[in-house]
Amino acid sequence: MIRNILLVTWRHLSRHKTYTALNVLGLALGIASFVLIGGYTRFERSFDRMHAPNIYRVESRFYRGNDMTDDWPTSTNGYAPAIKDNLSGIASYTRINWYNSERVVRYGEVKFREEHVCYADSNFFSFFAYPLLKGDPATVLREVNTIVLSASAARKYFGQADPMGRILDVSTEAGTLHCAVTGVFKDIPSNSTMQFSFLISWATTPEWLKRFWYMHESYTFVQLTPGADIHAIEAGFPAVAERYKTGPALKDLRWAIHLVPLPDIHLNPAKSYEIEVKGNRFAIDLLDVIAYLILLIACVNYINLATTKALDRAREVGIRKVSGALPAFLVAQFLAESAGIFLCAAFLALPVVAFSGPWLVEHFGVSGFLFDWMVVLRIAVLLTVAALASGIYPALVLVRLQPAIVLKGRFTFSARGVRMRKAMVAFQFGASLVLIAGTIAVYRQMDFMSRQNTGVRLAQTVVVKAPGAGSDLNHKMPDAKTAFLALPGVISVTASGAVPGKEVATFGANRRYGAPKSDERLYEMLRVDHDFIDAYGLQLVAGRGFDITRPGDSTGVVLNESAVRQFGFASPAAAVGQKVWLETIDSRPDVVLGVVRDYHQQSLQKPFTPIVLCMDPKLGWVPVKYFSIKIASTDAPALLKPVWDRFFPESSFDFFYLDDFYSRQYRQEIQFSRTILVFSSLAILIACMGLLGLTAYTTARRTKEIGVRKVLGASVRHILGLLTWDVVRLILWCSLGALPLAFLVIRRWLDGYAFRAPLTWWQWVVPVVVLVFIALGTTGWLSFRAAVARPVDSLKEE
Repeated sequence: MIRNILLVTWRHLSRHKTYTALNVLGLALGIASFVLIGGYTRFERSFDRMHAPNIYRVESRFYRGNDMTDDWPTSTNGYAPAIKDNLSGIASYTRINWYNSERVVRYGEVKFREEHVCYADSNFFSFFAYPLLKGDPATVLREVNTIVLSASAARKYFGQADPMGRILDVSTEAGTLHCAVTGVFKDIPSNSTMQFSFLISWATTPEWLKRFWYMHESYTFVQLTPGADIHAIEAGFPAVAERYKTGPALKDLRWAIHLVPLPDIHLNPAKSYEIEVKGNRFAIDLLDVIAYLILLIACVNYINLATTKALDRAREVGIRKVSGALPAFLVAQFLAESAGIFLCAAFLALPVVAFSGPWLVEHFGVSGFLFDWMVVLRIAVLLTVAALASGIYPALVLVRLQPAIVLKGRFTFSARGVRMRKAMVAFQFGASLVLIAGTIAVYRQMDFMSRQNTGVRLAQTVVVKAPGAGSDLNHKMPDAKTAFLALPGVISVTASGAVPGKEVATFGANRRYGAPKSDERLYEMLRVDHDFIDAYGLQLVAGRGFDITRPGDSTGVVLNESAVRQFGFASPAAAVGQKVWLETIDSRPDVVLGVVRDYHQQSLQKPFTPIVLCMDPKLGWVPVKYFSIKIASTDAPALLKPVWDRFFPESSFDFFYLDDFYSRQYRQEIQFSRTILVFSSLAILIACMGLLGLTAYTTARRTKEIGVRKVLGASVRHILGLLTWDVVRLILWCSLGALPLAFLVIRRWLDGYAFRAPLTWWQWVVPVVVLVFIALGTTGWLSFRAAVARPVDSLKEE
């Protein structure tokens, strides 16, 4: 029996090559798309799941009454021990301090600027599951002036030599640390939110900073005891904080915490002060939906084609039933054919995935998540369910046929069967409409962001990172600027604490002069020099900028419009000449010299933030981190490096082009738009393949009808309208349900952008028009060939 089923299955599939090819190719593309999208979404959801359970990040929240004024992912160094000592349910904690973590590291003549050189608690490697290749997790970060580095960093500085016990020189704010290497850890996996190459022992931290409560620069993690009440811990913290926040800054606010599960961090919305590159939970969920839609569309194609061919199989089924075939045997036969098609599709999908996998790795950094045993099991289950679901309906339709009716040639589709087939085609059209509308919305938003005026000049600007500690930057900076300006092709030079495309990330609790302490709010403090406003082309809307000929300007500030509103000034003009108290300066206020128009310090995904441009020498804690050099030369490194080496020989020369750096903020959005375009196109292609097969078959079944109509005087135009109107009408009906759904999805996605492209009427009409043209283009040739065929060819045997 099994041999017979397999033999009949092979004969059927090989006899109907076009039918088989359309089904196999459509299903193979659907399976490959499902695997590729699933690989990416699984990777995005896998972040930090390698660690022990029940780990939470302690995030800071500030409230004025019931209104939350600020929400940061960081905390102070004092939070962790205070929580452990005063609240129940905390098994252990660890901290990693990211403050000014970009440092110059040197070993002999080898020196590099490293992005994340952090301080970490002694139990860091016992708390987290980052494996050590050398050293003991319990002791590697115990002693003062000890450092642990990644395997890649060890090779970079020491080659093949054993790094253990060797001394690395690390620049800090206070000077240079000489740290002994006590361990080497395996390179941090790409699905870790924290990415670092060097960790210095917490014992090396200055004593005053180890439990300091007024610098929210650390990530604090706690592991809760089983059954611990998270809400009770969060509710108990404000009372604990009241005993520790003895300083004047933010004293009138209620300090609170929010415990965030470690695996949730990556896909949560981005906040200020976050170090890691965030994912987008809604985009990931949307891609998962698209993956299932594509697979479902491929299965619907098979069901449609299989049921449409029921007329061809009807006599075969009737003869089998008359010959004594049992219904179970017939169902098994058709399920075997369905399974055969799905198996062929699965094997064809393998090379597609293998060919496309490197593209996924290159564009998204995904590795090791396309195939593992869970993936194989998941695909096997899905394919089994899909094969059963796709094969059972056509099988039941055919098995229920009455042999007497079939053998007399009176079998036709029931109205219910026709409605079912149209419903499945409608589903494909509806899904395609949503995908087309989504693709248009994504590309409109990308175009909107690329065309939007940022309010700042980025072109022809080379940004050089400021030297590390010990370079005597404040004294050397004026002479270095003069030397840079003397170079041919250098237009302007300015120094600042941040550049456009980079979060300012230095906050001060400030208020208007004469206002009570309760009016303090947080502002981004951006250290600049006299040339910053002109160099970046910031537009003054009131007052003036810093003037190098006026020494008193060093104790003045320039505000952006958002800062003017937060300070409570009536207008930019009203703010000029007024005074403000800046945090850590208690002896005198600073004068507002001018107001610049709000500009996009970061991407359009972020709203405008209150920024204070300052030069006050008493704000030593607000650093200078960058030189911005506007240059006409194309060979910037060769031109600038000799001057740099002359003034800052102890520091590496690290630079980037500002326009490229600024555009990098949109990398994820661009990747997402490309992904949506590729997989939406695949979904539409698969739907069109099914529509092509369906049209070919139904047109063939209506050949005699078309011949009769032509004999009775029907024109080619009339026949074409008859064959295509059903498709067009179905698309129009689908749009009534699909477009409102697309609108809701697109609005939800756009909510993640502070500045977004407006929704217009035409972007809802275009998907319908595009789908109509695609459908007509798919079916047009077959319909036209049927319409112009000679009636005698179809009626001569009647």
